[in-house]
Amino acid sequence: MAEYRTHPLTAQLAAQIATHELFRELDTPTRAALIAELDLIELPARSQLFAEGAPGDALYIVASGRLRVVQGQRILREVGRGEYVGEFALITGEPRSATVYAVRDSNLVRLSQALFERVLQRYPRAMMQIAGVIVQRARTHLPPIMPGAASAFVLLPASRRPPPDTFAQQLTTALGVFGPTLYLSSARINALYGRDGVSQLPDDDAENSALVGWLGDQETRYHQIVYDTDPEWSAWTRRALRQADRLLLVAYAEDDPNPNMLERAANATGVGARTELILLYPSGISQANGTRAWLAARHVHTYHHVRLGHSGDMARLARRLTGRALGVVLSGGGARGSAHIGALHALEEAGLHADFIGGTSIGALIGALYATGRGYEALTQLASALSSGRRLLDYTLPFTAFNTTRKLTAVYRALFGETQIEDLWQRFFCVSSNLTRAEPVIHEDGLLWAAVRASTAIPVIFAPVQHANGDVLVDGGILNNFPIDIMRTRYEAGTVIGIDVAPPTDKVRDYRFGPSVSGWQQLWNRINPLARPARAPSLLENLTRTIEVNSAYRVRSASFRQFADLLIQMPDRPFGRLAFDIYPEMIEMGYREAQRQIETWQQHHHHAEDEQ
Repeated sequence: MAEYRTHPLTAQLAAQIATHELFRELDTPTRAALIAELDLIELPARSQLFAEGAPGDALYIVASGRLRVVQGQRILREVGRGEYVGEFALITGEPRSATVYAVRDSNLVRLSQALFERVLQRYPRAMMQIAGVIVQRARTHLPPIMPGAASAFVLLPASRRPPPDTFAQQLTTALGVFGPTLYLSSARINALYGRDGVSQLPDDDAENSALVGWLGDQETRYHQIVYDTDPEWSAWTRRALRQADRLLLVAYAEDDPNPNMLERAANATGVGARTELILLYPSGISQANGTRAWLAARHVHTYHHVRLGHSGDMARLARRLTGRALGVVLSGGGARGSAHIGALHALEEAGLHADFIGGTSIGALIGALYATGRGYEALTQLASALSSGRRLLDYTLPFTAFNTTRKLTAVYRALFGETQIEDLWQRFFCVSSNLTRAEPVIHEDGLLWAAVRASTAIPVIFAPVQHANGDVLVDGGILNNFPIDIMRTRYEAGTVIGIDVAPPTDKVRDYRFGPSVSGWQQLWNRINPLARPARAPSLLENLTRTIEVNSAYRVRSASFRQFADLLIQMPDRPFGRLAFDIYPEMIEMGYREAQRQIETWQQHHHHAEDEQ
């Protein structure tokens, strides 16, 4: 049984609960009668609300704080402000199907089954409305795989030097773009609460309950709160940790990556909030570095890179923290991949800047170049430089592949050097296919050039890559030529835009051939102008199209298309898949098509917002 304090609802909270989706359709007398009997409970951080198998006796609405729903050892979801748990107990009375506990200090509004049944007898029609909302929600909203948007962020210094005072203020400002945001430090809370030293109250102080209530009230007034801990262990630091939806470890990347005393003390308290790492860099630095050592020294859910004073980095951090990040996915498609360059340019012109970028095959190459900071001009120049086969192809006896692939490897190493994927300013991933284990490989750390090399290893054309564990890796298009599903399910992108350059149908040539095809006959047909007009697809055309078919088939599926909020597709025109010299036409096509489709999407999106 959960241990918690029970209080009546405050007038402010009662007014807010009256607008909740469960109650807002009720008539005013019924709503007032019900809300007057609801309880407000204080559930301390890490306390269990109810256990799996326990009797279902109440529904709980989160007024402030955060709950975690677990089944066995598996986390099902997290429940934030305004969401509710235990709803089916009101209808079925069945035992709890999962365990729920508080990630942080939480205030919950409790609607007991006894109250529900009592009011049901007096207002049966109204209670059926509430039951209808619950059932409709269950039908249309599956529990999210990823945690929902957070509202309380706690900053904890994780290196020998605390972050500059301006960092917390800049983060507060960046978060403020998405709604009212409050900054709270020990000094700030003393001033706002109106009592010196209140931030350092011990947990057993008589005024502690009033302070907890005050903090809960702030969460009803603001969309986000930034809690800035003290640079040393203190009562305020401990209290702030108990308010965390997200614990943000903030450190200078150049400092010692091992956990400092403050971080170790925080870990000893058993903080339940999800932990993320923010690495700070000087404003003029061109490349992040040292990320791997920081990640190896601790377990974090994700990480962020921020150059001090860089507004773009801070805006990206705010988007990611609030679930509003943009993920862009680039498909494979051979020479048509140059269209990605034009499409990315159109996205930027529309104010759509990728926070996550991923891709397969040529999409992996363009995405990696983009993630290293290459803009439109630089990408266009590289497309020109790589348009000649002599730069990339080094034919050999085709025992393993037509090419030794030394040239291609040298080009990638020259382009990316020793850059690690985790040191990119943007989060990046690419996909290769593991022939040994018959499964896709998601490359999101390690040497960038090696990941791109594996993702673009077109079978037979280029030599495969041997993984450190001995597995054989080839082009990611074999298993996932357009990984919008990975972007949606693995990364917390609020919006996913997919750019598909692979043709949905094969119109490269007008083929004419019978049930058997002689290579000698095909050669003779090509060199003899008087030969009969018979032509079959070449070995290379067969290979590249075989890879594309997987993507074309999946994109036709409505369920797969739903992974992307916007799916930009190139027109079905007869461009050769290995004709890299057509890059100017491809770039222009990508730009024009993306520009047109983005404009249509934005108009529809804005129209939908206006109707709401």
